[in-house]
Amino acid sequence: MNDDQNKDHLTREQYRQQSAQQTNYDSQPDSEGEDEPTRSRMQATGPLTPEQKQKRLAHRLNIAIIVLVILIVLVYLILRFVG
Repeated sequence: MNDDQNKDHLTREQYRQQSAQQTNYDSQPDSEGEDEPTRSRMQATGPLTPEQKQKRLAHRLNIAIIVLVILIVLVYLILRFVG
């Protein structure tokens, strides 16, 4: 319970440091990529990999297609019953 109370009063920077430390304990990086756990956590707000960009674009295109289909159906219904 005391741990939970301490987590409620952490600043964002303290929380990020604590999370980074937990990530470092969970997975030990290779000798060539010491900052790998930090880099993987920064990808949510930092630069995206090509795979992440492709997935994001595919998601946006799917949404655009769904919106266009709905709009086409709405226009068809309006023209059918109004005209």
